[in-house]
Amino acid sequence: MRLKRNLSLFLILLLSCFSVLYAQDTDEHVLNHRIELDFNILNTVDYYGNLYIRFHAFLPSVLTFVNNDGSVTVCTSDDSAKVTWIYEFGMDLTEQKRFSIPNEHSMLGAFTKDNEGNYYIFYAGRATKTTDENMIIAKYDQNGEKVNTFKMQANPRDGFSTVKIPFDAGTCRLEISGSMLAVYFAHERFDGHQASFGFIIDKDSFTRIDKGHAYYYQNGTYPKNNNLLPFTGHSFNQFILPIENGFLIADHGDAYPRAFTFGKFQNGSSTIRLNAFKFPGNIGANATYAEMGGLVKTSDGFLFFGSYGTNANNARNIFILTMDENLSRCSNPVYITKYTRNDGHAGHPKIVSINDGRYIILWEFFSFSTQAANIVAGTSTGYISTFALIIDENGDAVSEIQEYKGIRLNINDTLRYNPHNGAVYWAINDTSKSITVYGLDVRKIIK
Repeated sequence: MRLKRNLSLFLILLLSCFSVLYAQDTDEHVLNHRIELDFNILNTVDYYGNLYIRFHAFLPSVLTFVNNDGSVTVCTSDDSAKVTWIYEFGMDLTEQKRFSIPNEHSMLGAFTKDNEGNYYIFYAGRATKTTDENMIIAKYDQNGEKVNTFKMQANPRDGFSTVKIPFDAGTCRLEISGSMLAVYFAHERFDGHQASFGFIIDKDSFTRIDKGHAYYYQNGTYPKNNNLLPFTGHSFNQFILPIENGFLIADHGDAYPRAFTFGKFQNGSSTIRLNAFKFPGNIGANATYAEMGGLVKTSDGFLFFGSYGTNANNARNIFILTMDENLSRCSNPVYITKYTRNDGHAGHPKIVSINDGRYIILWEFFSFSTQAANIVAGTSTGYISTFALIIDENGDAVSEIQEYKGIRLNINDTLRYNPHNGAVYWAINDTSKSITVYGLDVRKIIK
């Protein structure tokens, strides 16, 4: 039995090497490795209908992380067998190991790892009553052995924000800052309203740090309250950026507020809020014709990346916002593309910090559509190509635009930069039976 197991691992590693060598020969910028699966997972790219134009985000079924030593981890869930699969790769995407662990609940929300190689996974499921324990953060060691769990009922101590359907009309994020572990996600409450929800625990003691949510969504500092998380009614996408002693949290809001909105949480301080990019239209109209790309830290504040098209008749273009450290002011949008109806749409914008005040942005390009944002066309996607550009803190280009036709982006997972080799990693599944991991060498596209 041991001989067969070792032989299987050898074949996996050998096939991985061939996959990477092939990728290096076909494109000098991009590594890729394809994993064939014996179970089904949901697509993370939009091969059915023009999903890029929907009003809300989708929970990605493939998640990627770059470890402290430069290795790469990919995570997905076999929902039928109720197990989570972990795949570990070297920087060159040669597969090192894979293993599975039993799911703690019905849905995998997000995962992350600490510098010691421990895994943290957030699971959740639909609740039928408010006393159901339907949210669980589980910690596993390097070998996948469970170390600890933190469980929460559908009616947490916040009282107002019950969690009936996790990840409804949005996504989920899980990030570490120091010893703090934050989860933030979309959900439907028992009263039928959709909103954001999250909490923060100490990753070592597994005790809760935050004091709930502040149902206050105007600009400025939350009054007389410490350690409160922001609240957004109709939160159609979420993002967490680890910062010193806390997190910067972003929402794509439709109602309270109807804007791209940001909340700065630092342990022991009052939370600060900034509603930075307000959308026209009625509260709760759903469609905003905008898409969240992500957040990065700059030398004196933060930079947000997204796309926007005003309405169904305008092409979406990618833009940046710059904010100061205390979220007291925000720039006007700086548009990087100027697509028209004759050109097409920008979609699935992504950003990650690389080094020396530079950031790589990626986006996909689609044929123009006037489709309403809350109706999905049952036709093939209008995908045309994928582009990358390196910018500075002001949004000025420091590289030429690079085209990577056919290299798709994961709809809502986060790009991960690897300082060990200057590559950016992400993973997708373009079929229900495979995962492809990409590594884009940033050094080869900088001026």
